Amino acid sequence: MKYLIPFAMLALVQCKSDKQAAGGPPPPMPVQVASPVSKTVALTETYTGRFTPIEEVDLQARVSGYLESVHFTEGQKVGKGDLMFRIDPRVFDAALSGAEAMQKQTVARLGLAKSNFTTSEKLVKQSAVSQEEFNTRESELAQAEADLLAAEANLRSARLDREFADIHAPISGIAGRFNVTVGNFISGGNAAATTLTTIVPHDPIYCNFEVDERRVLQFTRLFLEGKAGGREGKQSEVEIAVSDRDEFEYKGVINFRENQLDRNTATLQIRAKVDNKNEFLTPGLFARVRVPVGEPAEQLLVRDAALGFDQDKRFAWVLKKDNSVERRYVETGTLEGDMRIIKGGLEKGELIAISGIQLLRPGMPFAPTTVPMGE
Repeated sequence: MKYLIPFAMLALVQCKSDKQAAGGPPPPMPVQVASPVSKTVALTETYTGRFTPIEEVDLQARVSGYLESVHFTEGQKVGKGDLMFRIDPRVFDAALSGAEAMQKQTVARLGLAKSNFTTSEKLVKQSAVSQEEFNTRESELAQAEADLLAAEANLRSARLDREFADIHAPISGIAGRFNVTVGNFISGGNAAATTLTTIVPHDPIYCNFEVDERRVLQFTRLFLEGKAGGREGKQSEVEIAVSDRDEFEYKGVINFRENQLDRNTATLQIRAKVDNKNEFLTPGLFARVRVPVGEPAEQLLVRDAALGFDQDKRFAWVLKKDNSVERRYVETGTLEGDMRIIKGGLEKGELIAISGIQLLRPGMPFAPTTVPMGE
């Protein structure tokens, strides 16, 4: 008999467990719920952009010759007018000396031609020389004047060639590597001229991005309604973030919009000018550009973490009157801190689940606890 009591108790417990598993409803799940926050915010759109320099110069020689010396450090700042390269100047010095000598000779010949012409002009009036000789002296004077003009032009060209043997920076910026080392021949003054280095300024800097056709139409309507800047309106300010930070640390001003959409991509090219005093931003970096859309307005916001994903859609778990939940798709806007703007799908005062959303299922009852959305 003493062996039958434990077996009876075990059977009773098993029976009770089977009943709970078969027909007992699960207890309501405790979950926190909150209402969307109503707040005045400026609507924005975020685009992917890339930084580009406001100028870029491929430094090339204007004359040909052998490179004699380099006068800058690769990757360092250079100022406008700084000496960068020097081509062996001896050939140009010799040509300049020859041009100066030729100019002096033509000046002397012109003086003689003027003297002969003046004398001939007096004698022809006295019939002491023939008209033919007078015409010869007049022609010699004109030829001497033309020779002087040619000699002076040749002298200016020789001086320029000598000046161009010293290659200076045309702009201020960061110098790239030098592509030619001392002793090599440099081709200059033509379409196939040797590129010696590249100079790129970093401050200020441009940030280029593209806006799709739908947003272009939206921005245009806002401009026509006087709610946004445009080509003739005030310049639009944008906020910019780089890839290693979530914060939009930099500010820029849109200073150019392309005059038509790209026919292949149906996008509009837009450019913002950004101050870069510490030259931290480098051309070629990717950026996230946040652009304001219209004037600030009242918006509903919810915690971004309270929204679920269904492929490319977002949804919220909305509390029903019977304390069950329903999954409702919502139209979302931009992220404001850890809060997401809701453009549609939720009403002010409705309650949504903000905890345990991964465990919820449609129609599932739960025990809600109301808390502020901002907590």
